[in-house]
Amino acid sequence: MRAFQAGKVELDRCTFCNGLWFDGGELEQVLGKRPPAKLDPQLKTSRQCAACAVPMRAAEVGGLRVEFCETCHGVFLDDGELRAINGGQQVRVQVADAKPPPRPDAQVQDDVMGWLDGLTR
Repeated sequence: MRAFQAGKVELDRCTFCNGLWFDGGELEQVLGKRPPAKLDPQLKTSRQCAACAVPMRAAEVGGLRVEFCETCHGVFLDDGELRAINGGQQVRVQVADAKPPPRPDAQVQDDVMGWLDGLTR
């Protein structure tokens, strides 16, 4: 999983399948609403919870079958399911830039020179 900021919420994307992990309550924050959901208490899925490593349960959210953790209330959505849950509309969130702000050249030079000085001692 690789973390990224989506507005005020930190989400995690699976680097293998591009699915999204939502900690408990984050899906509602991102959508700005609580989608209708129904847990299927009989069905465990093959997916393990990203937060607490227990088998996840199947739940129907917005007409889709998704994985839900009964322990931490996390939700895993496969690639494209977020849009489907949002009625086919793209979810508009401001994704924060992951790059740190640029440092002034003088600061970089001072850091490099300090590092080189440390090597020669």
